[in-house]
Amino acid sequence: SECMMRKYLIILVAVWLNAGLLNAIAVVVNGIAITMYDIDKTANANNLSQKQAIKKLIDDILYKQELEKFNLVVSNTELLDYIKMLALSNKMSIEKFKSTIKQNQNYDTFINNIKKRILNRKLISKIAIGKLKMATDEDMKIYYENNIQQFKKNKNSIQVVPFKEVKN
Repeated sequence: SECMMRKYLIILVAVWLNAGLLNAIAVVVNGIAITMYDIDKTANANNLSQKQAIKKLIDDILYKQELEKFNLVVSNTELLDYIKMLALSNKMSIEKFKSTIKQNQNYDTFINNIKKRILNRKLISKIAIGKLKMATDEDMKIYYENNIQQFKKNKNSIQVVPFKEVKN
């Protein structure tokens, strides 16, 4: 019937419009698009508000771009060293430690979380080193001239050396 056909058409148009909104670009971060679908998916998966989900997605994109900018990756050696450190701190062999992890959680998830920790440390280190300003010879000369008293030794001065540092 014609009435039934109109209802189906209206429903079809409504579904099509809704799908269009879900795929609509909500935010663009450094050339990367975040869709309404991405926001809804992140909000639902992490129990966040839409605003919190947008912030998380933006942070994730910026974080990944920083890792790429500094070309940061986790080598198998770094991963194994970190696992060894965790095993030792728990007074376990590596095999026992891995076995315990596998009993209590998904091992791949555990490994991915370790990789994230290592990458975080590397990124923080890179950013911190980039912000450090190395003193030039001129800086050191100015400091010396402004603090010359600290560098003068009194002929009658006594230097106290802690016992533990005395070596034969």
